[in-house]
Amino acid sequence: MRMAGDEGAGHRRTGGTGDRGHRWAVDRIEEGTAAIEQDGDHVYEIPRYLLPADARDGDVLTVTVSAAAGGEATISVRIDRAAREKPSAAKPPRAKRRPGSDPGGDIVL
Repeated sequence: MRMAGDEGAGHRRTGGTGDRGHRWAVDRIEEGTAAIEQDGDHVYEIPRYLLPADARDGDVLTVTVSAAAGGEATISVRIDRAAREKPSAAKPPRAKRRPGSDPGGDIVL
């Protein structure tokens, strides 16, 4: 699984040499794992403990990876509350179901 060091289309530099930034969108959190979409490209399942304690489905996270000498890296994951408030231009709004439009029951083929 490639993640923090991905050099894909969604890869962004965030500062000094060795600093990398990503955007994670939390798709779902369940039973100790979280499905996150990285940079609008791939979906990965990661351990829940890698996310902030108050992260929830639908949150947008800013991820910064800072490489240091000696093979170490520091990963910072922050919730971007402002991004959650904005509707995504990439995803169209879900169609609303009209009340009473589904009669229920079996489907006849």
